[in-house]
Amino acid sequence: MLHLLLLLNYYSPLLVALAFLVVTPSPSLGFSPDAPAIRQPAIRSNDDTFVILGGTGRIGTAVASHLLLRAPKSRIILVGRDDERGTRAVSEVLGENPSVGDDGDDGDDSDNVSFRKADWRNDDELRSVIGGCTCLIHTAGPFLEEKPTPLRAAIDSGCRAYVDVSDPLDYLELSLAMSRDAEESGLTAVLAAGAFPGMSNVMAVEAASLCRENGGEGAGVRDTRFNYFTAGLGGSGDVNLYITNLGFGEPMAQYQGGGLRLYEALSGLLLGKISFYLSDAEWTQKSPVGFGNDEARARVGEQTVFAWPFPEAATVPAELGASGESSAAMGTAPDVWNDMLGILVALVPRKLWRSKRFSQFLADFSQPLVKATDFLLKLTSPGEVGETHAMRVDVTGTDGSAVSVVQAHESFRRCVGQSCAEFALDLLEHPSPGVQLPEQRYRNDDARRRIIKQLTSTPGTFAYTGPVAVSSAAPPSKLDQALLKANEAEI
Repeated sequence: MLHLLLLLNYYSPLLVALAFLVVTPSPSLGFSPDAPAIRQPAIRSNDDTFVILGGTGRIGTAVASHLLLRAPKSRIILVGRDDERGTRAVSEVLGENPSVGDDGDDGDDSDNVSFRKADWRNDDELRSVIGGCTCLIHTAGPFLEEKPTPLRAAIDSGCRAYVDVSDPLDYLELSLAMSRDAEESGLTAVLAAGAFPGMSNVMAVEAASLCRENGGEGAGVRDTRFNYFTAGLGGSGDVNLYITNLGFGEPMAQYQGGGLRLYEALSGLLLGKISFYLSDAEWTQKSPVGFGNDEARARVGEQTVFAWPFPEAATVPAELGASGESSAAMGTAPDVWNDMLGILVALVPRKLWRSKRFSQFLADFSQPLVKATDFLLKLTSPGEVGETHAMRVDVTGTDGSAVSVVQAHESFRRCVGQSCAEFALDLLEHPSPGVQLPEQRYRNDDARRRIIKQLTSTPGTFAYTGPVAVSSAAPPSKLDQALLKANEAEI
């Protein structure tokens, strides 16, 4: 079996190239000239200090860059374990924000962004770098089998805010258990606060709000569906492939019949197609804030997705009191990559995917595929970005009414970084001490719409339909077959 895996990886660049040259290009690689103008977010004047764990990674630098755009007087400390990467990361962030420090003062731009060498898993080193910081941002994944020691350090060190992009349910539960301590210390913390999970959770609560409104008195939520798309790795770096591999070994936690169900053999199974736009036949009521649906249709279109253990499939329906089902899935481009992942998941035992050593090995060995794919995506995408991201969230009410939301961005990496930064800024501006998930913090309509406005007006966002009443919100086309297969595997 290992020999077959090696062959798949060895020939993967050729397969990818053939997919681009022979197959009709996917809508995700197309270009529509009617993209909306980028709406710049408002500039903040606060001079807070942000410490970013994983600050030399692709997500960490995206967080830092957006923080400087929104709060150019901020001081940002990028934390990592390698001096050379740290120097490059600082140069990258400053290079993306050439106007930082250009306020008539004689200050050096390097005062805004700096690097500190530290291993966050070493408690002494961790606490030495966060002393005196206003907000701690943790992007140093993967979080699987880790402990939320950065959150504990933030509580003990007197930070005002904490944000992370964690996703394992065990990690979230351990973090939420610290809420009382955070309240007592005055720390406001939000977990799983990226694009997905994060923005997607808030979008689901917004969709549920409209669903209940349309359903009338006594209406509740039945089903919640989360579907995501990222071209290649979306610019997020090699670690994202490693995290994806680890997820194939984890159980899928999602709702069935109004209760949480763990599917041991569902992650990685192909679920069929999802439209990352709203078709003309689906509309029954348009959102007053929506834009870019036609652009999402042209640049993303319909994509294959596979099951993956995103926590929002468990946490959001719990928050909404859902009585039916939930699901979470993701897909990539070109489509041949989804097919190859499906083959690997079928061949490799779950216990091997759970092995960090094996998942890291496979991620490292897959680099020819990753680099070939990302290079070709960049060549064929608008603006030579090649990191297109989209999400679709569907909520169905107990009366059968349905609401859908679509959001899309030119870069997954930047969307995650911008979302994380916006959550952090919102915590500082509107503190509420304690530890919460996004769907918990933004239960209130005004608070939720405040953060949605910021999340969907970031540079690079080319579509946000807002919550739209639709005729129905169907799950991925082959979800039922995948669930049947997963159930049979557990017998």
